[in-house]
Amino acid sequence: MSFITKSFRSCENDRAAQSTFYFYSVKKWLIPILICLAISASAQNTLTLEQCVEMAWVNNLQIKQAELSLESGESNLSRAKSDRMPNLNGFASHNYNWGQRIDPFTNQFANTRVQSNSFGLSSSVDLFSGFQNKQNIKAQQAALEAVLFDLEAQKNDVALAVSSSFLAVLLADELRLVAEKQLLITQQQLNRISKLVEAGSINVGSKYDLEAQLAQDEANATQRDIDFNLNLLQLKQLLLLPANEELALTKPSSLELEPDAKLESTATVYSFAETNMPEIKRAEKSLIQWESQYKSAQGGLYPSLSLSGSIGSGYSGLRTTPINVVQVGTQAIGSTESGEAVFVPTYDSDLQKVAFGTQVSDNFNQYIGLSLNVPIFNRGVVSNSMQQARINQDIAELQLEGEKQVLLQKIENARAQALAARQLYIANQKLLASSEKAFEFATARFEAGALNTTEFNTSKNNVVMASARTARSKYDFVFKTKVLEFYMGKPLSFKE
Repeated sequence: MSFITKSFRSCENDRAAQSTFYFYSVKKWLIPILICLAISASAQNTLTLEQCVEMAWVNNLQIKQAELSLESGESNLSRAKSDRMPNLNGFASHNYNWGQRIDPFTNQFANTRVQSNSFGLSSSVDLFSGFQNKQNIKAQQAALEAVLFDLEAQKNDVALAVSSSFLAVLLADELRLVAEKQLLITQQQLNRISKLVEAGSINVGSKYDLEAQLAQDEANATQRDIDFNLNLLQLKQLLLLPANEELALTKPSSLELEPDAKLESTATVYSFAETNMPEIKRAEKSLIQWESQYKSAQGGLYPSLSLSGSIGSGYSGLRTTPINVVQVGTQAIGSTESGEAVFVPTYDSDLQKVAFGTQVSDNFNQYIGLSLNVPIFNRGVVSNSMQQARINQDIAELQLEGEKQVLLQKIENARAQALAARQLYIANQKLLASSEKAFEFATARFEAGALNTTEFNTSKNNVVMASARTARSKYDFVFKTKVLEFYMGKPLSFKE
């Protein structure tokens, strides 16, 4: 299921799919513009988790490639639909011929240079082709929807990665604050002990111990700063931002989860995810695609019927017409049975070429016809295509089962990890509470002089470690709970 939008859940028919594609095309250009405007208008503002995810979607190269694949799929579907329509082609020629030949427009022998022209329109349409066009459209429709769900799956992967990195930055920031707090506590105690040493009320060794602890706390604080910057750099890389660009995050106010909150059962989560996650939808559409490809290949076994027609005309420079006809005499052509000669008149005339427009009108011709093609033997092309489509169909079925198994395992792991994270979070909360009480008691005894520096530092370090473990387990519990909710269709978002 998509991280934010769920508009692609139903693509089961052409009309719903088409409206979805139009919406996606608008959204594809609108989101980058809105994000760029928002960032440029408030460059110093902090980014929420949702804004980080949107930015990653816009910049991620794999998502851009998937978007191009989606455009290619739309083109393939459009081409498959166009195959049902008649074609229409025009032709024209302008020729010169030398040598003896029969003029196609006058049916006369010509042995001089002759200019000729021909032009016209032709069209044909498949009336029946074994339903191949219909099945090919279904295959391309399913292929397009598979690419669409693949894009959604990639967006989900990016959203999960950004969410994990986002929380890692928040955790590193919280650990940094813990380290700074402990550094401040040690500095305050060192200031107090230094005054007591100067007054001669306490041994100078206590001061040295606290100075060593202060150095250790400074090193810890430095390490926490380094961890924070490295985690922030990783998030910037996911967003494809320059390493030197300023990036501040909005910490959600709803990170605290109820440890006793109910976690849905694996069966409940899987029942929802199986019908909604894009990985499953993608595999289902791929199976439909190859089923249709098999039926399309099977259509090659049937006869095909097509209708074709054309109109055209032409011009020949050899065609002439006589003018100014004058009888100039007679010519004997034979004799009768009685021996009398038979004469015919002879004429003399001037010849004039027939005008271009007249020839175009006189030579205008039309054609229409039906063509039936019955496949008998084509070197096994059809059977091989059917066999390959059947193999791909079986592969698609296995991929669908594999996706379902992977999804079930992911959900099982997510729930088990969420349960384990909750138990660890509860245990660390108890550990932190007891460590803080022990430290309060140790601080009071240390300030009263009843506890040495080493014991005081040990108690303080216990609080530091308990705070760090509690923070880590809290963020781990938050993320893994959100992952489980994500499979239930809930967005990976927090209240700000």
